[in-house]
Amino acid sequence: MTEAPTGDTRGAGARSAIVALSLLLLVAAIVASGVLVYRHAHPADDALSFSGGGQPIPSEAQQHAVVAVAEQFCLRMDGVDGSDVEGYKKRVSELLTTKQKAKFASEFAQFQKLAVDKTLKGTGTVLASGISDMDSDSATVLVAHDSTVKATSGTTERHYRWSVSLRKVHGTWLVDDFTPVS
Repeated sequence: MTEAPTGDTRGAGARSAIVALSLLLLVAAIVASGVLVYRHAHPADDALSFSGGGQPIPSEAQQHAVVAVAEQFCLRMDGVDGSDVEGYKKRVSELLTTKQKAKFASEFAQFQKLAVDKTLKGTGTVLASGISDMDSDSATVLVAHDSTVKATSGTTERHYRWSVSLRKVHGTWLVDDFTPVS
C-alpha cells in the first residue's frame, strides 16, 4: 500500500509560484535599472522614450566647440587685411566646408577684381552668440558682432547679426553657410 503524502501539496505549489513571480520581478527591476542608467549616461531630447529614439543632447564641450568656431569665423571675416589678401582668404577658408569654400572663393574673386586698398584693415568684436539648433553633426549659431574697417578713404563701422550654419566633417566643426539676420 502506498501512503498519501503527508505534506501540503497546495502550499508547495504556492511557494513555487511566489518564488517564480519574485524572480520575474527581480529580472524586470534589473532591466529597468539598466535602461535608466543607460538613459542617464546618454541623455536625449525625448526623455520619456525607453527606446532611445530621440536625438542625443550634445555635451557642453561640443556646444562650446560649435560656438567657438562660429565666433572665430565671424572674427576672421571681419579681419580683412588689404596688405595680405591671400592670407586673409586662407584664414577664412580654413573654417569652411568644401561647399562653402567654393562659394567663398567665387565671391572673393569678385572682391579682388576691385583694386583692394593696401591700407585696408578690419577688426571685429563678438558681442553675443548662442546656439539656435544643434544635433550630433550640424548646428546653427547666432552671432552678433561689430566690425571696424579702416582705409585711406576713412573708417567704416558695421553691426552684423549672422546665422552661422555648421557641419561636422571628419570630427571637425566647419562653417557650411552664413546669412544675415535682423
